Amino acid sequence: MNIKEAYDDYIMQLKVIENKFLNTIESYQRNLNVYLKYLKDHGITDMEQIHVQIVENFLMMYMDTHSAASGNQMLSCIKGFHAYTVLNHPTIKDPAVSIRGFQQSKHLPVYCTKQDLETLFASFDQSDKGIYEKTILEVLYGCGLRVSELCTLTTNQIHYDQKILRIHGKGDKERIVPMADVCINQMKLYQDLVRRQWLTNRTALFFINAKGKACSRQYVHTLIKRKVRECGLDPRISAHSLRHSFATHLLEGESDLRIVQELLGHSDIQTTQIYTHIQNQRLTKAYDTYFNGVSKTKEDN
Repeated sequence: MNIKEAYDDYIMQLKVIENKFLNTIESYQRNLNVYLKYLKDHGITDMEQIHVQIVENFLMMYMDTHSAASGNQMLSCIKGFHAYTVLNHPTIKDPAVSIRGFQQSKHLPVYCTKQDLETLFASFDQSDKGIYEKTILEVLYGCGLRVSELCTLTTNQIHYDQKILRIHGKGDKERIVPMADVCINQMKLYQDLVRRQWLTNRTALFFINAKGKACSRQYVHTLIKRKVRECGLDPRISAHSLRHSFATHLLEGESDLRIVQELLGHSDIQTTQIYTHIQNQRLTKAYDTYFNGVSKTKEDN
């Protein structure tokens, strides 16, 4: 079977049958195009020509310039591509089925302290742009959203009376995220004073720019880099750092890891377990507080 035909069939599967998000499909396409170019450069044009050593050689080359996380994303795309092809063409062997993922470090991603966030939120003025941009960051942090979820947030997903957002995350899975009063107040301020005057068409998108167009992911990333630089904060802080900050502060406030998993929309608890060291620190502190108190009582007696 021709590789290009197999690729086209798989992308159609993702779009039509599995109904993947556009961002997910684009990510698969980017990764698979790199893989397919490698195959083409090595004179491989048919699926039957691909064997395990070829896939492993490609991954070794790819890992020279990419992290373990990127390598695992690439491998996931390759596995999905081959598994789908084999499912529909049983005579073709799956060259990726036995390949294992790459070991990732368990370090906690960069996150903001509460003081960092106070500095960040206090840096906005009361102009239309200031209110708009502050609301973006308040929702990103206060609700632990992914940037893609923020940019596609619609007005009918927002329930002020119930203080919740209904978020459609990865795999089109819905989750309920609570909103704090400070976040609600900021959203209403933006909606009443800014969005109302920027609304030039009947879009349901909550975040729109001054031209009435959708807020882009690139705008959000650029905004955060600019504000972090202006406030003199850690330059490594990114949009995803706000999501990590949300999870970290919840755990520091004694939330359960399973609750954080639900609020972040992680399908696998292992993804959330990068934060377990926070729980361990809390348990150690509780242990020391209790048993040191017991020892002190015994000494007093």
